[in-house]
Amino acid sequence: MRLVQTLSAMALCAALAACNSGASSSAPAADAAKAPADAAAAPAPVAAPTPTAPAAAPETTASAAPASTGDAVETTEAQLKKGMAYGDFRKAVLAQGWEPVPEPQCKANVVGANYEKVCKADPGLCKVCDDLPELEACSGDAHCLVRFKHPQGATLQATGYGEAQYWSATGKDSGFQVTDWEFGAAKAN
Repeated sequence: MRLVQTLSAMALCAALAACNSGASSSAPAADAAKAPADAAAAPAPVAAPTPTAPAAAPETTASAAPASTGDAVETTEAQLKKGMAYGDFRKAVLAQGWEPVPEPQCKANVVGANYEKVCKADPGLCKVCDDLPELEACSGDAHCLVRFKHPQGATLQATGYGEAQYWSATGKDSGFQVTDWEFGAAKAN
């Protein structure tokens, strides 16, 4: 059991180091967007309307959803600021169509290996994992890692600092703030 905790802590440290490395947060997404753009360079064949059926008008919708992975990343990144309240961050990300990536081991990663006993004695300590399915882990020094995915294939991981129990607070004086984020391409199964 101690080995699992150590490995979880090492994985969190590695993930936090990747988020806080200072690398451009949109670089992985830009690289991922190149391949689809090359494939899209060739024009797609267009079917001619049949004489018995009128040509269908192109569909137009007033959807705020981005048209491509690159658009999803750019639109979302334009709304994010380091130090913003996690409540504001989460609201902006969800509004752009991002979905939480649930972490089944959240309670073990946040509370510890004996989370079942701790959660039974004080359910409030484990509530954050139920409230934030995107929460992957929190370290002992108040750094937390969250993950989201976008239906168009991009991924987003972010680090927050502070007390995760204040996740829903908004504004500059929130007790849980976003320190960094990184976009990436979805991993193939």
